[in-house]
Amino acid sequence: MAKFKLVVDPTFKCKVLISRPGQEDGEIEITFKHYIRNELIELESELKDKPITDFAMKLVSGWSLDEEFNKDNMQILLNNYPAAIQAITTTYYKEMLGQREKN
Repeated sequence: MAKFKLVVDPTFKCKVLISRPGQEDGEIEITFKHYIRNELIELESELKDKPITDFAMKLVSGWSLDEEFNKDNMQILLNNYPAAIQAITTTYYKEMLGQREKN
């Protein structure tokens, strides 16, 4: 078992399954930013009326896609795969709240 640390790493990686119309789900490894509880609450409040891309860019710091990780490419991902934002945010919150699916 991994040693428990009081202060968490600033980022963590997770595999995110994104629904693709007419195909099997696609898998992207995403590097997420870790926010402490109060920061996350503040972030949610600050971005509630902003474009969803802004929120995604605050949660994500990188990905396993061949295309460069940047705001324009995040917008392309979210436009082409409408289920992507839900998959990204659900994975993030499940990981943050310790609600991982067991194999």
